[in-house]
Amino acid sequence: MSRTLPLTFGYQNAMRERILELLAQSRAMMRGQIELHECSHNGNFIPDSKECDQCDYEFECQWLYNNDEFVALERKTLETLLDSLEFALYYVDAQVVRWGHDKRGCHCEACAWLRDCRHLLRESQRL
Repeated sequence: MSRTLPLTFGYQNAMRERILELLAQSRAMMRGQIELHECSHNGNFIPDSKECDQCDYEFECQWLYNNDEFVALERKTLETLLDSLEFALYYVDAQVVRWGHDKRGCHCEACAWLRDCRHLLRESQRL
């Protein structure tokens, strides 16, 4: 996704903080979907693990690995954070569809998160 980012430092910091908040929420939602009792790595992605390559949760764990709160997210570019947020949006959107929620009228945490995330991504595209 191509974006032109704002020149004002304060606005970039405010957007970055909102992105990090939304990423934290999506990490929690994603972790809640992983069957940890079946994972010999306890949900920790190991890039060169054969088990991880064959796991049903490979993409979730890989995304969590690259966007974990202990990874230096504050040093990632705004563009990279927005790309991570976009992946999280697709993931949560697929879960909400699977659950049969009305994304516009539902007030659950996931549907509210989707509305916030879409708003932020639209806002970033106008910059």
